[in-house]
Amino acid sequence: MRSRYWLALIALAPVAALAGGDCEFRADRAAGVDAKGVEKVVIKAGAGEMKVIGRTNAVRIEARGTACAGSQEQLGGTLINARREGNVVYVEATQPDESGSSWGKNDYAYINLGVALPASLPVVAEDSSGDAVFEDLNALEFADSSGELEIRRIAGAVEVNDSSGDITIDGAGSVRVNDSSGDIEIDEVRGNVEVPSDSSGEIHVTHVGGSVNIDADSSGGIRVEEVKGSVRVGSDSSGDIHAGRVGGDFTVESDSTGSIEHEAIGGRVSVPNDAAGN
Repeated sequence: MRSRYWLALIALAPVAALAGGDCEFRADRAAGVDAKGVEKVVIKAGAGEMKVIGRTNAVRIEARGTACAGSQEQLGGTLINARREGNVVYVEATQPDESGSSWGKNDYAYINLGVALPASLPVVAEDSSGDAVFEDLNALEFADSSGELEIRRIAGAVEVNDSSGDITIDGAGSVRVNDSSGDIEIDEVRGNVEVPSDSSGEIHVTHVGGSVNIDADSSGGIRVEEVKGSVRVGSDSSGDIHAGRVGGDFTVESDSTGSIEHEAIGGRVSVPNDAAGN
């Protein structure tokens, strides 16, 4: 992922973010809210990278970052805001409207955002562009337009709707991913894994305590291993399919091209009769 140096610093500091790339004008931004009585945190980020971490000893929701812009005017509109409405806290990183006529081809504005919050809180997040990292949260619901995504050690459910970029999930209660493009790596899930739709990219799922259900995959290989429950692939347009060490059934309902291989299946195997490599 880009800006590894920034990600390393944010992991070590209470909450910090350093700007990378172009940064003609810069300013530190920060906002925070007391976490007592809060039941959910909603985060909205625009351009820039984002890291959200949960901490067992945190008593506040703290957001910090460095705003970068191509002009002083644009910098003034590049902000971090935090507000509380009832038992929900909203954190938002805002940039000036790029559709405005005053924007030239060399103008830019972004914030590399870091958020720290109690690990007991679920997070709903939205990001328009840039890499994102989430660690040690109660639960996560994330919508992303572009950029790589890393998710680690989520106690409960993870739901991701992603347009482009690789996705890595390591440790979760359950996982549900809708993806347009990019590879998907999922490991160490205590419950079920669901992939309702994936347009392109490899899918690799390992160490699942429940079942794996991939409804529709357009292109890219599928490899599923070490699953206590069953594995189902609804439809696959292209790419090889492999299932290994599955406690329950292995089912492929429809496959256009590519081989289907399996080993150590504890239950029933059901694959198309004309599939190669069975």
